[in-house]
Amino acid sequence: MSAPHELPEAEREQARIFDWEQIRDYLGYVRHAVRRHKFLVLGTFLVTATLAIAVAKLLPRTWYAESKLLPRRTANTIIPGLVNPERANILNPDPPNPMRPVNDVDGPTKAAAEAVLRQDNLVKLVKDLNLLDRWEATRPPLLRFKDSVMRMLTAPPDEDARMDGMVGTLEKRISVNTNDGKVAIGVEWGDPQLAYELVEAAQQSFLDKSKEEELSSIKDAIAILQEHEQQAGVAVKEAYDDFAQTFSEIMLERRRAVGDPRLLPRFGSTDQELAQLRFAIRTKRRAIADAQVQHNQRLTEMQDELAQKREMYAPDHPTVVQLETQVAALRQGSQQVKALQEDEKQLLAEYGDLGGKSMPFPDEPVPDPYGLERVLMGLLPAVSENPSAAVALDRLRSRLSAQQQILKRIDSAKLELDIASKSFKYRFTVLTPAEFPRKPIKPNALVIALGGIFAGMLLGVFAALAKDVLSGRVLESWQVERGLGVPVLAELDRGSG
Repeated sequence: MSAPHELPEAEREQARIFDWEQIRDYLGYVRHAVRRHKFLVLGTFLVTATLAIAVAKLLPRTWYAESKLLPRRTANTIIPGLVNPERANILNPDPPNPMRPVNDVDGPTKAAAEAVLRQDNLVKLVKDLNLLDRWEATRPPLLRFKDSVMRMLTAPPDEDARMDGMVGTLEKRISVNTNDGKVAIGVEWGDPQLAYELVEAAQQSFLDKSKEEELSSIKDAIAILQEHEQQAGVAVKEAYDDFAQTFSEIMLERRRAVGDPRLLPRFGSTDQELAQLRFAIRTKRRAIADAQVQHNQRLTEMQDELAQKREMYAPDHPTVVQLETQVAALRQGSQQVKALQEDEKQLLAEYGDLGGKSMPFPDEPVPDPYGLERVLMGLLPAVSENPSAAVALDRLRSRLSAQQQILKRIDSAKLELDIASKSFKYRFTVLTPAEFPRKPIKPNALVIALGGIFAGMLLGVFAALAKDVLSGRVLESWQVERGLGVPVLAELDRGSG
């Protein structure tokens, strides 16, 4: 039977691993060292803690501001589809795909970082916010002191170098994240006001750039169509001149065939000139009446369409605004009618200069002294029977049709541009608007101060231990017992009488 004071095998094994007596002696040595050098410990603690608090107070602050935008894939198709149901689906070439991840973003959103961090965009931000001057004014005292020292050691940078440095700083401080299907624009800056303004400016620049890119393709298409329309107009004029020449030759032949007296030698007959002017004035008045009827019909149609659109849409809807503008322009009168009326005034003045009396109304029977009616009756058969005239007329018709098609496409493209421009505000939703930062993200003054206090305590204990160890003196009884191998019989307290 084992003795009662014998330890179990596990405790004996643990005792061989840990010398608990020696550990207690070392801990007592540390405690006594702190007591022996309490002023050293206190001084080290105070110096370290004071330095930590000063560092936490003087270190430059960094403030963070952020804005989040949510792109909407169907925003560019709803309004255009309602306004123009027959439009081609050119603004949404990538329809929804069930195999596409829900949070997958489109091309313009993926290029958000490139749009915000482009060199020209960063330069514009620097100039718009006057960052070069405000950077110097908002620098913390510690960094301002560092800048003063650097200016004494090196030559001051020129304007281009300052701009390059500021652009590089902006490129590092602005972050753009699109991983979760949103566009998050963040700025880390040493001044809260500038951080807030930079986020707002970066967000607006991204929206402006996105709108410009979405509208640029339509603008380029309009420019190309306008170039082709100009070429088509030149072709129409050439075809018209060719047909007019052929038509004049046919008219001359037909008048000769019917004996038109205007082709006979004239002897300054005033009556003959007055008759010609009367016929021209009547013809001009008929043209004015026809043009006025067409203008009134067009105005009535536009007014009816405007009334229908007002029942469907709000007063500030783009279609309603556009129709109101067109109706207002039509109410001002027809430019064609005004031009014909000016021609009529000139003819009337010429008629009066020749001594003409009052003119008959356009619907009065007009004599046909020159056989013009007979000329016109035989004109169409003569044109159709003339190969050159038929070819010239077909060419004129085809070129006019091509020009009209281009003009129609230009009108459609302009309407699409207006729709895309006004509906872009629905393209992005501001989830988190830019807010003025309330507290800096770094440095953490509380952590630095608490870390300094803890470090001061450790350094104070370490200083007391170092002083005792480096002194080489025997301060504890266990040092004698362990160093010399002899027991200590008694200890004297230096502080006792």
